[in-house]
Amino acid sequence: MSRTHVVVRGALLVGVVGALYACTSDADVLGPSPVDPLFSNFVAIGNSITAGFQSAGINDSTQQASFALLLAGQMRTRYAFPALAKPGCPPPIANGLTGELVSETVACALRKVPLVNGVAVAPSSLNNVAVPGFGTADVTALGTAAPRNNPLAQLILGGKTMVQKALEVQPTFATIWMGNNDVLQPALTGLPGGATPLDAFRANYAKMMNEFTLGAPGVKGVLIGVVQVSGVPLLIRAEQLTNATNLAVASTIAGRAVFLDPVSCTGPALQALVNLIAIAQRPAGVPGVVFCTKQGGSPDLGDIGILDVGEQATVKDLIDGYNAYIQAKADSTGFAYWDPNPLFGQLQASGAIPPFPIFTSTTQTFGQYISLDGIHPSTLAHRRITNELVTVINAKYGTKLAPISLP
Repeated sequence: MSRTHVVVRGALLVGVVGALYACTSDADVLGPSPVDPLFSNFVAIGNSITAGFQSAGINDSTQQASFALLLAGQMRTRYAFPALAKPGCPPPIANGLTGELVSETVACALRKVPLVNGVAVAPSSLNNVAVPGFGTADVTALGTAAPRNNPLAQLILGGKTMVQKALEVQPTFATIWMGNNDVLQPALTGLPGGATPLDAFRANYAKMMNEFTLGAPGVKGVLIGVVQVSGVPLLIRAEQLTNATNLAVASTIAGRAVFLDPVSCTGPALQALVNLIAIAQRPAGVPGVVFCTKQGGSPDLGDIGILDVGEQATVKDLIDGYNAYIQAKADSTGFAYWDPNPLFGQLQASGAIPPFPIFTSTTQTFGQYISLDGIHPSTLAHRRITNELVTVINAKYGTKLAPISLP
């Protein structure tokens, strides 16, 4: 498995996305100086969102839409990322919530070789070291225990920890967005007991920050909070299934008849969150009944794929605890802090993120701000995230980063 990368200088990032990229063996001689010495050496630590994951996959096109690249462009600073050849690793889906997502496409195309004078050359360090699937415990860990056994970990980190890889650029500024994976998968499956406990999260995050700041004395940046699971569009409110049209669509997507349990799905219990993918993945012969509260017995009875009202409150409290710690850590280290939840809450409240997927649309099933997997931000959302970060950075450090244009 060869590690190959694309290096982009910030001066090339202002303008049309499709014309931004150039390959070189010596990025340090390209482009102007950063807009502020604070941004001399930038690194982005994170997981799938930071890496550029969209629509259940990642390749060099989705990587080029990442907020990390866009922010580096406004900083006018070096930006090297591990470019993934098309179709990707795994390839992004192209047509809404289809069987491709249910079957979990795993084929990977890893290599994209930049050529300089006909010779493949990769930079010695990366400015985006994010690895999809990583949780807070993985940022400082070595070995191949899941999720560090995913094919992207070796490609991006080359056998080092994420912190070790991040320190290679001698960073003066960083964005750190870790924590979503500590809770996301347990919540999506309806088994929130598998989320990282708050004490463990604090210990993991503290270790990450201690190692990073010790290795880069004086480094500054932005710590980004964890997204509330209730805002993930892949999870729909059970009340949406009281609509006959929605129910019919849900049955088609699930591949079996979906219907609400008339006893448990009443009143406030209709605010339960339902993962239709989990319903579709039930064993053959298990009906698509949505129970809005726990029924006991089989885990399919209101457990797998269902996040009831009580569980939502528990998950919210846990994420609030995560974010309180991240904000406190930002304060104690002199970093800025950005909470992504107000932005995505506003988009939901306005209807820009629809309460039920638009399955008549093959390109904006979850609206224009969420990609086709119902989880990861779209290209437009990354631009909004970039501008939010620009505002936070300027307010904290007195810098003069310009926002990027929005369509």
